[in-house]
Amino acid sequence: MKKNLICLALLSLGLSSCKDFLTVVPETERTTANFYKTAADFNTAVVGTYSTFKHPGLYGNGAGALIWLGEVSTDNTDYGFPRTVASAGAFEIEDLNFSLANIYFRDAWLGHYQGIGRANGILDQLPDVSFDATLKNQYEGEARFLRAMYYFNLVRLFGPVQLITTQVNDPYGTANVGRAPVGEVYALIENDLKAAEGQLPATITAANAGRASRWAAKALLGKVYLTQKKYDLASAKLKEIVDANVHSLMPNYADAFSLATSFANNREVMLAVQYKGGQIGQGGSFYSQWTPFSALSPDFGVTGGAGDGLNRPTPNLIAAYATGDARRAASIALSYTSTTGVVVNEPYPVKFRQTGIIRGESDVDFPVLRYADVLLMYAEALNELGQPAAAPLNLVRTRARLANTTAATQPALRLALEQERRVELAFESQRWFDLVRTNRFEDVMRAHGKPVQPFQVLYPLPQRETDLNKNLAQNPGY
Repeated sequence: MKKNLICLALLSLGLSSCKDFLTVVPETERTTANFYKTAADFNTAVVGTYSTFKHPGLYGNGAGALIWLGEVSTDNTDYGFPRTVASAGAFEIEDLNFSLANIYFRDAWLGHYQGIGRANGILDQLPDVSFDATLKNQYEGEARFLRAMYYFNLVRLFGPVQLITTQVNDPYGTANVGRAPVGEVYALIENDLKAAEGQLPATITAANAGRASRWAAKALLGKVYLTQKKYDLASAKLKEIVDANVHSLMPNYADAFSLATSFANNREVMLAVQYKGGQIGQGGSFYSQWTPFSALSPDFGVTGGAGDGLNRPTPNLIAAYATGDARRAASIALSYTSTTGVVVNEPYPVKFRQTGIIRGESDVDFPVLRYADVLLMYAEALNELGQPAAAPLNLVRTRARLANTTAATQPALRLALEQERRVELAFESQRWFDLVRTNRFEDVMRAHGKPVQPFQVLYPLPQRETDLNKNLAQNPGY
């Protein structure tokens, strides 16, 4: 089901967006001067914009910046790797002791702007061509959806950022662009998603797995509203998804992530990063990077052997699972058996497990939007509006084989939802964003023993960017 999307992604990575320096463009080269002509050209460009998900600054094949900045920087996970000079940058994230030259900030900035640049190129070129109106409308919606998603991550990570909405061909074209206010960034995000939900298809076929539907746009817009504390708008938007009954929870938690569950039957995952093994540069390595460092065990299978220790569950996270919670065993293994038969008590994630024949070549996709997230966001919005919120929360708990929540007040439900999101969405790069959104980051991390500072609810702008552009003022505190 992933073949078409993967092949187009490989092709799109070779597309040049550089400025023309010759009057005549060689016919054997693909540039903006001769590329954006047909529906097939735009389809390739759109798929290339989706492929940004795999950039090291985003989900990056098991070790992308969003894994570090969304999980390892919190009480959920740590880095099970020896502390060496080579690993210093990684431990800065775990220790909340950042240097401005840290590669994860750099990669996050560059990766998201790469995706924005690709989306801008599509949106700039679409008005000048004529082909099937339905396809043209869809491609515009996909470009808007992706641009909104990339800007949403940036504004949450860094606060005010450069707001670039047109194609940039000059390599120095943004060298003097300063930071736009957060409100202006969110206005663009909202406008893009409002347009996208009317342009994207209602259903995605198996051949197009990994592309956004209108329900994905609604879910992302609901999250955008929730993050801005626009609870009435968030509640209304998320209710549209719930009432439509297009998506639902899988009966068993593990089924939402299992290769055995076909795309057509997985109604829970609304958008996922697509992976395909086979040594074509599109396989996933989440499982192999997340198994214990340098450990060998028949438990891991070939695809997970001799791991890197990334995203290791903390004792705090393990203790967060209630007795009987089916999500714990589906998410975390507490030990493994070595090749000599010794049981080693070191936990590691198994949520995206695949025991195949080639290490680092998994077919398991990585979810970006899930229906369980929609239900929990809906409950949060209702709770903040002072309305009954237990019902959507209890749907998630019931699937986890837990009793209904006993939380009965607004403050108690806030904590119950925080707990539920933590164990439901563990290892999905949501924890940091959740804690910052609910103003709980400082309290939770101090309780976890981390030396958090108030200004660390935003990450620092990369040193590289502030050195190159004097109009990019650094975030306070750094």
